[in-house]
Amino acid sequence: MKRALLLLFPALLLAFVALSGCDDESKPAFTRLIVYPDCGVMPLQVEGLAIVSGGNETGSPTGGNNNLEIQWNFGDGGTSQTSISYHTFQDAGEYLVQVTATDPDGNKATASYPVTVYADSLFIEALSTPEAGTIPVNTVVSFDVTAESCEIDPMIEGDFVKLAYRWDFGDRVFTERQITRMWDTPGTYQVILAVSDPALSVTRRDTLEFTVTDP
Repeated sequence: MKRALLLLFPALLLAFVALSGCDDESKPAFTRLIVYPDCGVMPLQVEGLAIVSGGNETGSPTGGNNNLEIQWNFGDGGTSQTSISYHTFQDAGEYLVQVTATDPDGNKATASYPVTVYADSLFIEALSTPEAGTIPVNTVVSFDVTAESCEIDPMIEGDFVKLAYRWDFGDRVFTERQITRMWDTPGTYQVILAVSDPALSVTRRDTLEFTVTDP
């Protein structure tokens, strides 16, 4: 009898582990989440797709939404309750779209997807060291530019080669991104920067003004 119980115990243990695994597999789990496009200019209409597995043992095992409640939160107050959802972002900003799937037993799974909405297709800013304003004659000024768009990440230096630059000093024009210049005559000077993105067919401008004084 004892031998029979010893033989039966491993089988019962395996059955318990198998049943526990089935319970875990039946809980909601995201197999796919897409929000497209995830970057654009306001107003930006996006399409969201959420596919969740688990949730009901009688449902499809191929990753369909099996008797699940789907809740979208788009981060700007907008919500939706369908697997495929459409939403329009009216304002510029960084949004974190969150989706929660809940099964009939109350088990939940949550996934998120970032979306960036810009007010314009290309942002640029002319920079200088020292900053624009009043400077003494013969001060060496270093000029640079930062830019940002869905195609340009200001933190990735290699992205800036996608752009074309034009620094107009009135008497001279430069086409490099980073340059240096100084003025040896007192006066007020404007520096006009034009940055073009050939891929978007857009050009944006910024202006710096310097008052050069003689100490």
